[in-house]
Amino acid sequence: MDGCLLDSNGAHARAWSEALRRFGHEVSASRLRSEIGKGGSEILRDLVSAAEHHFLADAMGSVQTELYLRNFPRVRPIPGAAATVRAMVRAGLPVVLASSADRDVVERSISRLRLRGVLRGFTSADDVTKAKPFHDVFGLAIARFGLSSRRPVAIGDTPYDVAAAHQIGVPCLALRSGGFPERTLAAAEAVFDDLAESWSAGRDLFAP
Repeated sequence: MDGCLLDSNGAHARAWSEALRRFGHEVSASRLRSEIGKGGSEILRDLVSAAEHHFLADAMGSVQTELYLRNFPRVRPIPGAAATVRAMVRAGLPVVLASSADRDVVERSISRLRLRGVLRGFTSADDVTKAKPFHDVFGLAIARFGLSSRRPVAIGDTPYDVAAAHQIGVPCLALRSGGFPERTLAAAEAVFDDLAESWSAGRDLFAP
């Protein structure tokens, strides 16, 4: 979702920076930028003490979500991404959104992209114990929406997406639209500029 459908990775990093500042930690948005794509608990693991992580991670995550949603009107869809999802669905693909974001963020994003009723469904960080870079959101999406018999393909914009997909043997196509250096996406089966290019140039990688 973030970095694939919405140009939102920078906004998430800024919200995390402010949330951490409120809890006494000065961590720049530029430092946090490379962490976006992980679940909130994993982002915090290397930035706060073990005790703070245990007792305050949920509170920090809630503040980050609140700050991000406050600025959500300024977040812009990636050009052509929502239209590409609709094209995939018209071609017979069941498209499921598997995100490490909170459910509120995912639902707001789906509405903003006008994809409600288009997607087969979604999973979020609220549905799993461990979000990316662990495989849980992908594994749950495959199981919940009956995708195991359809040779599922993951699409992501971060190395954490690639790692999560590969943990359960699912190929992953990586997108440069999230702003991660291409070298960090090298383990993906293919790398494209954005979702629209992945569909136009790599359509043979998808099974109907």
